Amino acid sequence: MSHGKYGNFLAQYPSSGKLTAYSFAEIWEHYDSNNSGFIDEDGLDLFFKDLLCTMTDDRHVTDEMVSDMKSCFMEAYDDAGDGKIAMSELANILRTDENFLLLFHREEQLVSSVDLMRVWQKYDTDGTKYISKSQLENFIADLLQLHGKTDIPKAKLREYTQGMLTIFDKNDDGQLSLTEMARLLSIKPQDNIILQAEQSFKNLSMREKKAEFNRIFDYYDKSQTNAIEGEELDAFVKDLLEKDNADTSPQQIDLFRKCILQNCDKNRDGKIQKTELELCLGIYTDM
Repeated sequence: MSHGKYGNFLAQYPSSGKLTAYSFAEIWEHYDSNNSGFIDEDGLDLFFKDLLCTMTDDRHVTDEMVSDMKSCFMEAYDDAGDGKIAMSELANILRTDENFLLLFHREEQLVSSVDLMRVWQKYDTDGTKYISKSQLENFIADLLQLHGKTDIPKAKLREYTQGMLTIFDKNDDGQLSLTEMARLLSIKPQDNIILQAEQSFKNLSMREKKAEFNRIFDYYDKSQTNAIEGEELDAFVKDLLEKDNADTSPQQIDLFRKCILQNCDKNRDGKIQKTELELCLGIYTDM
């Protein structure tokens, strides 16, 4: 995407009034230059330099002035204290459409692969293995409804949808892949419980390994049926695949799920019980 001829990227946006959803998304995409989901490193310094130039209408700002402003703003707005700016924190710095900002302030955070697959199966209604623009619009409408916003005009919903696509649709195909949807829901690869277990198993005693195994089973058995099934099984398969490949597609999940059930589902009920999970994870004996 071309960002125009401006040396100061923020200069193309009005200094008064609120940013539209699309403008906020453009600004985020520009300064999150490494696609980390945060404004950090060089993007952070550039953002504060541009912001200072915009606020003072002065192109001759010094590094010291930028550093002072950065320290002041980070102390006030870096809620996580991690030296980076998250989307919700940027929204506190730049005045933006309040309803669009609600999409980044979900009261119930989705933190697991099971949550991701549950959302995915709900909104991928046509089974294309992608979330289309209209399906994303439905997801956004439902999120806003959770905040009591039931009267959002259709044009605004389309604007919010385009803003989300600008931020998260990294290959510009007008839809969201599973990996892109995970980023939207703030589900991070490092939260993969299988990857965590792989890194810790070698240093655990047999008793500790058993406890860790039980934790893994309970993590996926969200429905507490003593079996991993449905979107729980898809989430387990996704995490197994992402142990070696961070960019996993629903097609790969479908194929690998069939392989796992063929080899580990001994009672052929289409689910994975605890003893079957032991067999399944036993394939990865180097964990």
